[in-house]
Amino acid sequence: MDANNGFELQGEATLFGFDPVPVHARITPRTRAWRVGGAARTMAIFVVIAPIVMIMPPHAVWPIGALLTGGVLARKRFIERFTITRMSAKCPKCGGVLEVKPQRLRVPHPVPCDNCHHEANVRFPDGVLEEIAAD
Repeated sequence: MDANNGFELQGEATLFGFDPVPVHARITPRTRAWRVGGAARTMAIFVVIAPIVMIMPPHAVWPIGALLTGGVLARKRFIERFTITRMSAKCPKCGGVLEVKPQRLRVPHPVPCDNCHHEANVRFPDGVLEEIAAD
């Protein structure tokens, strides 16, 4: 499958004390250029905002906050090696549908259940993510 559209992966959702359930997910690998470009754009926006918000009292707090916020959001974009765009699975505890919005894939990826409010961890087989890495 084309890396721009993502890859379909099989994994499992686990919750301590319950049997794992199968997961079908679409993962989009992100290139280094995508991550660096997004981080640079985010930081540039907040560097432009910092002098503008300096006119509001207290004058030093707002630009510092803008630069710190830009740094945090830029870092968040830079470490996003994979994006989970879609997932279909059932909660290991209650059988409810586990849903995700497009977001950075963490390993293991926590997914809260809207029905029972427990948080299942989605895991993929060892080495699968490294095989599809875009770098």
